[in-house]
Amino acid sequence: MNFSIVYYDIVCYVIAICVFILCFVYFMLYWNSFSGGSVSFSADNQFVELVWTVIPTIIVLILCGLNVNFITSGLDCLSDVTIKIIGHQWYWSYDYPTGSYDSFVCKDGFQVDKPLRLLYGVPYHLIVTSADVIHSFSVPSLNLKMDAIPGRLNHLYFCPAYYGVFTGYCAELCGANHSYMPIVIEVVK
Repeated sequence: MNFSIVYYDIVCYVIAICVFILCFVYFMLYWNSFSGGSVSFSADNQFVELVWTVIPTIIVLILCGLNVNFITSGLDCLSDVTIKIIGHQWYWSYDYPTGSYDSFVCKDGFQVDKPLRLLYGVPYHLIVTSADVIHSFSVPSLNLKMDAIPGRLNHLYFCPAYYGVFTGYCAELCGANHSYMPIVIEVVK
């Protein structure tokens, strides 16, 4: 069974219970105020107060734990290959498990000598960082954008769903040759 469906069902049930409790409380207040009901606000029942404080607290803590587990679960197992992307003034470096290389701009200003080559349908774990100043690894046509910040490793999970050559750019002003550090991603079989 899909964990996200179970989590969604739990959240829906909790919302339904909260709405029911809210309606019940307002109904009891209305009944006491206008109908001469027997609800006594002066009665003090410590056990009831303890129960309706502890049970919602436990429910909220369980939901928080499920939420954190749901958001972070299984991210590492999604990817088969990890690629480290390092921004430099004014080129990109790609570290594969099998080796690394630098990708410099060609004379036309739009292409690179060695693009980032990815396989179609293979999940990748991209680690983006910088060696000098803040850069931004951005390929809009693939919906990829991650800041490359010196001293920080930013993580991005990506599975190419289209074949082709996709061009991007550094989206953060990083110096005099900022406009001459394109990103080219080739998605192949």
